[in-house]
Amino acid sequence: MSLSWKQIAGWAGVVYTAIFLLLFLLIGTPPGFDDSPAEYREWFVDNETTIAILTVGLTLAFVLILLFASGVRGMLAPVDTANDGLWSRFSYAGAVMMVAMAGAGASFWAVLGLEEVLATASDDTIKVLSIFDTVFFTMLVPFGMAAFVLGASVVILQSGVLAKWVGWLGVAIAALVFIGSLWPFGGDPEGFFGVVGLLAFPPGFLIWTLAMAIPMIRSSSSTASA
Repeated sequence: MSLSWKQIAGWAGVVYTAIFLLLFLLIGTPPGFDDSPAEYREWFVDNETTIAILTVGLTLAFVLILLFASGVRGMLAPVDTANDGLWSRFSYAGAVMMVAMAGAGASFWAVLGLEEVLATASDDTIKVLSIFDTVFFTMLVPFGMAAFVLGASVVILQSGVLAKWVGWLGVAIAALVFIGSLWPFGGDPEGFFGVVGLLAFPPGFLIWTLAMAIPMIRSSSSTASA
C-alpha cells in the first residue's frame, strides 16, 4: 500500500522528533555563559565525536522538518480562508527561517568540532563562536518556530481540519517560544525568559509536532500522489 504525501510528511515529523530527542540527550550539558573560555575549550576537546554526530544528526533533522512542514502546508493550504492562503504561507516561511537559522547556528559548532580549529583558536575565540551558536538556537530559531506553529494553528482553528485542541496548543506554544526568545533583554539565558523558552522547546514543539504528524499519518492513503 502506497503512502500519500501527507502520510510521508507525517512520518518525517515523527522521525524528526525521535532524532531530536536522541541528539538532545547526547549533547548533555555544554558550558554556559558564566563558564571560563578554558572550560569551553576543554568541553569541545572532550566532545569532538559528539559534535560530529550532532552535525550529521542535525542535518538529517533539518531535512525532515522541512519535509514535515511541506506536508503541513499541503494539508492546510486548501482550507486556509485568508487572502492568498496567507497563514499557511506564513507558517511555511517560518519553518524555512527556523531551519536556516538552526543551520547557521550549527555551523559554529561544526567548525569548533574540527581538530585544527581547536588546536589553533584561542580560548576566547572558542567561547565567542559557541555563544553565537547559543544565540542562533535560543533567539533566532524561535522566531521562525513561533511563526511556523502560529500560522498553522490559526488555520486549524479557523477550518477545523484538525482537532481544535491542536490549534490552541500551537497558539500557546508559539507564545511561549516567542517569550523565551526575548532572553537577551533580560541578559541571562538561564533567567525567566530562558526557562520559558526551554518549556516551549524542545518539549512543547515536539509534542505539537507529534500532535500534527499522527493525524497526517492516519489519513487515508487513497489520496496518495501519483
